[in-house]
Amino acid sequence: MKPTDLVHLHRAARLTDALTVAVGALFTLALFLAVRSPRRLTFARPDLPLAVVTTLGLLTVLLSGLSVIRRLTRHRLWLASAWTGAVLLTGTGLVWYAQVSDVSRTMTRGTPVTSDTATRAYLQRHMPVGTPTLTVPTGVFIQALRFTDANDVDVSGYVWQRYADSLPADLQRGVVLPEADESYEPHKVYDFHRDGEQIIGWYFHVTVRQVFDYQTYPLDQQDVWLRLWHPDFRQRAVLVPDLRAYPPWQPRAAYGLDANFVPGNWTVRSTAFSYDTPPYSANFGQSRQYREEPFPELYFNMHVAREFVSPLFGRIIPLGFVALLIFASLFVTTQQSRRLPLTGFDGLTVVELAAAMVLVLTVDHNTARQETGSHGISYIDYIYFCLYFMIIAVVWNALLLSRGPRLAVVEWRDNLAPKLLYWPVLAFLLLTVTAATFLTRGG
Repeated sequence: MKPTDLVHLHRAARLTDALTVAVGALFTLALFLAVRSPRRLTFARPDLPLAVVTTLGLLTVLLSGLSVIRRLTRHRLWLASAWTGAVLLTGTGLVWYAQVSDVSRTMTRGTPVTSDTATRAYLQRHMPVGTPTLTVPTGVFIQALRFTDANDVDVSGYVWQRYADSLPADLQRGVVLPEADESYEPHKVYDFHRDGEQIIGWYFHVTVRQVFDYQTYPLDQQDVWLRLWHPDFRQRAVLVPDLRAYPPWQPRAAYGLDANFVPGNWTVRSTAFSYDTPPYSANFGQSRQYREEPFPELYFNMHVAREFVSPLFGRIIPLGFVALLIFASLFVTTQQSRRLPLTGFDGLTVVELAAAMVLVLTVDHNTARQETGSHGISYIDYIYFCLYFMIIAVVWNALLLSRGPRLAVVEWRDNLAPKLLYWPVLAFLLLTVTAATFLTRGG
């Protein structure tokens, strides 16, 4: 090859590097502007085109950094390892950010109703045929909400009802919370008559037990609801939301909450009234023979999202330190005889260190599973699985290095390859489980 051809090849290579870096910089700038814009990122939702574009963009940023590495010097290899790990971890962080900041979702049980027209339309479709419709407007005002464990929630506030004079005089007054425990004992705080109707209000402090979905813990969002029944089964009065007591209801509004509302480690994204018609396997003794007649039930829903700060400091950061300790254990074994007196470690010592870290991870992992009470696998479980895998890989590497068999990839530059691959492999595993958890489901 002529010298002039080599010059042209070097110029073409430098031009390719410059273009790759420029494309990566433009993508990074566009992503930064999208994050800072008022319109939130929504690629935590199952949107395949956006996920593909984001993946290609991250690959471009990765290649733009790796393209300048041409000679396999030790310094540049470490730079490539750090850059690859940083880009992959950035992808995981972007999915986290999108999941935490996504306000486009709403969570309600059944069919939400935001107007009297929608309420009447739903009741016309779902009321049992031939049942007289006795409607009792009911409102809810929540003052505090606290998760006591994985399935129990403490809720306190006020509930009120308006009984028109046209309703039967013997119609019972009150509200039943069928999912409440024995602590439910409403206290009447007011009862007066105005404009042709009786208005009654109660204060309540109750613990309700519900089933929540913790598959995306610690980035999960939940629907906490109050299931409301009328106590008069004989006349079968139906509860309707007292929407006149609230501002015009918006789909993602949070009405019916105290200005000093205390949600604990949660943020309320929205509230909504809704209806559901769950099937009953009994008729409560109201007729001689069982007939399946679903009856509309009123729900007051609170869509809450977990505050990420608490699990970040309680779970994620400690796991990061464990990952650092696992990485540090790669440096305590060596094949160079002059360094053995300095380290004093061999493969069996690394096994003992790994056993200690597995014990720490197992205890912390069990605590996390008890916190969610989940019978399935949560997102946090996959993070622990990734660290378990890295511990096994580090132990296997230490045994190969100290006990054999002799492998070129292990002996190359005194075990440099496993050290270079540690963070890229761990970051790739984290990005994979993150994308599988959040990009393939509704969050």
